Amino acid sequence: MTDLTGWLEEFASTQRGPGEIAEWVASTAQAVHTAVDLPADLHALVRDAVEQHWLAFLDGVTSDVEADDALVPAAHDLAVDIARHHLGLPVLLKIYQAAQEASWDYAVGVVGDASADLDHAALLVWFWTKANRWFSTSVERSVAVFTAETDRIRRRGDTQRYEVVAALLAGDTVGQSELSAQMGGHPITGVTHLALIAHAMNADSLDTLEPAITDLASSVPGARLAFVRPGGRELWAWISTRTGQVTLPAGPLDATAVRITVGGPAAGVEGFISAHRDARTAQRVALSPARTVAVTWYGDVTALTLLALDHPAAERFCRDMLGGLGEPGHSHLRHTVRTVLTSSANADAVARNLSVHKNTVRYRIQQAERLLGRPLATRAGDLLLALDYYEAFLDDGSADGG
Repeated sequence: MTDLTGWLEEFASTQRGPGEIAEWVASTAQAVHTAVDLPADLHALVRDAVEQHWLAFLDGVTSDVEADDALVPAAHDLAVDIARHHLGLPVLLKIYQAAQEASWDYAVGVVGDASADLDHAALLVWFWTKANRWFSTSVERSVAVFTAETDRIRRRGDTQRYEVVAALLAGDTVGQSELSAQMGGHPITGVTHLALIAHAMNADSLDTLEPAITDLASSVPGARLAFVRPGGRELWAWISTRTGQVTLPAGPLDATAVRITVGGPAAGVEGFISAHRDARTAQRVALSPARTVAVTWYGDVTALTLLALDHPAAERFCRDMLGGLGEPGHSHLRHTVRTVLTSSANADAVARNLSVHKNTVRYRIQQAERLLGRPLATRAGDLLLALDYYEAFLDDGSADGG
């Protein structure tokens, strides 16, 4: 019986002939192009990768040593170029699949033509084992190269987008067309903008920022959404729509993980800028440890953001306005006061809203006025603002004692 090792050595030597190499490259490259529609400028690189893979494979025909860690240069370049053409990982995998199928067909043909005194089964197993190991290793390394290049391209694009938007927000002149182009074609004029800033309250929440904003934007019919990644624990976004008034449901967001502030709606380039600035300003309130709200609109906390510029003075104002009502354990009284001051309904309706008897409402009002030292109607606007500040920055969550 013919020695398998000797036959393989002769096979590898023969296959290195110029004619044999050219035939192999042509047939395998054709199989790839039949299976995958690639841009013309990648065809030569495919042929180079096929040839280099084949020569490297032949180098290891008689060796049991694992393939070298380095991917053949043309295959490395091919993975990079596929990423740069934005063709996607499935295209790269299809190339290898087509080449592997062509290689297997070739191996079956070689075994079939081998001399009769050779162990055909053993030769077929050898080809199968060696080729599978080779392709698995090459695919794994090509995917790693592709992924690294894709990440690099994304980071570069994110950086360029952030630099343009940051320059605009800082007061530099940026053309509308340049801004729109950097934002991936996001409309700037003829629409109104909502600006959102999502902040991860802990490192584990970073990956939830984009899904959280996307979920909010999905509730706005016809909205366009664009992200800017400034780094750190933040993600910026703009929702643009031709509808002037927009609402965003808070949904199931966990305020201990993610806080989102919203500015706008505002129109045009100026609105693009001002909405973001308002969302930033709203963070003075939204990121307070005492707050338990996941989505904060600037328009709902405008006065509080001004108070937050001077917390010591604001706290003195709050303590003076609330008096004893600001002591721990009076959350039900504060809630009742807020409901009464913000409701135009009669006592019965207020009681139903609070799920208590109307006499309970009267009793709580009497208690609150005793703690305040004055009627609720006295400086009612300041009282509501003090309640807002207390809940946003001072509330320790203490429950009523009775």
